[in-house]
Amino acid sequence: MAVDWPKGGVMMRERSGADKNDVAMRARCAGSASRSVRLSSCASALFAACALLTAGEAAASNVTEFPDNGSEQMGRGGAWVARASDPLATFFNPAGLAGQDTRVTIQSNINVHHTCFTRVKAAGDTSTEPLADANGNFPRVCNDIEPSPNPQIAAAYRITERIGLGFALVGPSAAGDSTWPDFVNGQASPNRFLLARRHGILVYPSLGFGAEVIPGLRLGASFQWGIADLKLATTSVALNSDGGNPTGDVRANIQIKDYFIPGFTFGGIYSPNDRVDVAAWYRFSDAIRASGDVGTAANYFTPANAKGDSSRVIYGDTIFEDCGTGLPIKDCGAGNNAKVTFPIPMEAKLGVRYHQPRPDGQLRKGHRDPMADDVFDVEANLTWANNSAIDSIEVSFPGDEQGNGTLPVSGIPGGTLPKNANQRRGYRDVFGVRLGGDVNVIRDKIALRGGGFFESHAQPAQFQNIDFAAANRFGLALGATFRIRTGKEPDSGAIDLMVGFLHVFVADQVNTDPKAAGLPALAGTQCNPSSNNQPGDTCAGGAQKYRTNYPVNLGTITNTINAFNVGASYRF
Repeated sequence: MAVDWPKGGVMMRERSGADKNDVAMRARCAGSASRSVRLSSCASALFAACALLTAGEAAASNVTEFPDNGSEQMGRGGAWVARASDPLATFFNPAGLAGQDTRVTIQSNINVHHTCFTRVKAAGDTSTEPLADANGNFPRVCNDIEPSPNPQIAAAYRITERIGLGFALVGPSAAGDSTWPDFVNGQASPNRFLLARRHGILVYPSLGFGAEVIPGLRLGASFQWGIADLKLATTSVALNSDGGNPTGDVRANIQIKDYFIPGFTFGGIYSPNDRVDVAAWYRFSDAIRASGDVGTAANYFTPANAKGDSSRVIYGDTIFEDCGTGLPIKDCGAGNNAKVTFPIPMEAKLGVRYHQPRPDGQLRKGHRDPMADDVFDVEANLTWANNSAIDSIEVSFPGDEQGNGTLPVSGIPGGTLPKNANQRRGYRDVFGVRLGGDVNVIRDKIALRGGGFFESHAQPAQFQNIDFAAANRFGLALGATFRIRTGKEPDSGAIDLMVGFLHVFVADQVNTDPKAAGLPALAGTQCNPSSNNQPGDTCAGGAQKYRTNYPVNLGTITNTINAFNVGASYRF
């Protein structure tokens, strides 16, 4: 598999085990002995990586997502846990499988997440940054606008009037791929220490079961088996005698995999009468526990490379036993040297739905079909996500008992990958409210819907980042369904054509005081100066090893999110 370094005409191979003897691709070590490297993990972008074909994580107030996958779900602003009336209930509330018709649905979100960052140089930042003005302000940079398709495929099978089964592939309701500039006006881009690129596949097939255990009470559960294959790119800073010139920075590309991420959901719907539904939903998932390797490119941020001359870029890769250095060493062994753990927050929803039945009764007795049997419905949900579980993203490389890294970086004599490269996020639990509903303009033919939501901010300003939209979020949504009957009888098949649109307003994240606390960057030397090195994870004076003495995330972050959905379903 080949992965592009987006700017500067540089290409680096992600190598398989069969490529380990391909020494022609290995770079030779070069550079000053005073040069050291900081390799940032970029693990903060892990959970947001989504794919051309992904499934599963489509959740409540999870900081890595926004509500919600599916045309009905999106068009109602995510207020759907008590309605749960199509096969996507397999994930969103499996209790809703009870009473559904046998049906299949194919839908797709097109998500567009635009993020911009205006960096401010920290007061203690001694690096030489040509893009920073006299006041330490950098030019505003933004990610490329990349529409990210996010398909949903689901099916429900009606066993009896009270029992249903479901299967779903539901992708993360997230931004998807994101590419940031490597160079601005021929110089290293100010976003490079936070995120450069993310891409990957996160697949969560779901199997669900729902049953009406007593009249008016439906319960359900589903099981997910997650598979993750993620590719992330970021930049490391060099702390050397020239004061930290960006030309010494190193581009890093990490590829990690986890082929078993178990999870489950529970749901219930209680209908005390024919007008009110009360629902609850809970979701638990194991963390992503991924492993893989990291490739590096030294001498990457030079003016020559910005112009397309990559002849002096030096590559390394921990998949090779010599770490890609070309030296007679075996420090990287058989590869699989990067270990990453990313917690997935628990989530819960409570919902109340009021629906006005048609005065002439159900079109088909014993079948749940709001489009045929209701005049309208309105639903309110409360949501919670245990985002505080993501206090840090754990990233590690091989090291010794003194807390020092042992894997060398090609082209950086004395530089090593840090043993502890954990990334602090400091997320808080998020609470949200959703309100939405449908109006059936023409019975069993045309339905219009709308809704909105609000979610509290998840991240303190100290830990702000460009990976996820973690500020206060407010969304407005619209949608519609057009039904085509395949026969004249009420129980004939039907094709539903659906559309939805969601716009999310995200509050700015601001931390512009140069003296403010923020996120430091990882470094290839243990302590700065090196005389402060001591056993353990900290340097003399209390600073953490392999970190810069200044933050790199100060400034202003803005986000805009738009999501579209088109889809169709067929009822047998």
